Amino acid sequence: MASGGQALNVPVLLAGYRFSPNNDDLVVYYLKRKILGQQLPADVIPTTDVYASSPDKLPLDDFKGGVPNEWFFFSTRSKDDNIIALDGGYYAIDPEGAGPITWEGKVVGYVKTLNFYQGSSPNGTETEWMVEEFRVNPEFVPVNNDDRSTQEKIENLVACKISRVQPEPEW
Repeated sequence: MASGGQALNVPVLLAGYRFSPNNDDLVVYYLKRKILGQQLPADVIPTTDVYASSPDKLPLDDFKGGVPNEWFFFSTRSKDDNIIALDGGYYAIDPEGAGPITWEGKVVGYVKTLNFYQGSSPNGTETEWMVEEFRVNPEFVPVNNDDRSTQEKIENLVACKISRVQPEPEW
């Protein structure tokens, strides 16, 4: 705490800057630091349960400073199921949207893509919403074997990039 009971200010984005990190930067400088309780380069990513509702019902206004149709959140990890059912829709894993994330020659994390569909599986209608879920490689985070709290965060905390892909206008 700073003097007068004020919390220390964590840097936010300066005017004219937009938050649009590369996948490796998101894992190395944001997710890993969040897991370890370290200060983030900019305090712009809110925390919410991304998989508790459809993307259009997420608190998108809580994320400030990004590029249009792109939002970032810290969240609990999705289940390893291929489909996550919700009222009115479901998230389905895109098998072509998964893979490792490397930084300086090391695998620092993994990404998987989930598309949102309205209706019931397998007959749902694909929407314009997509979630890329980033998780850290446990081997990349230095943690004591006795530190169960950090190990749980490594296992369950993810960064999610929500994208809304709007169709190209017909000319």
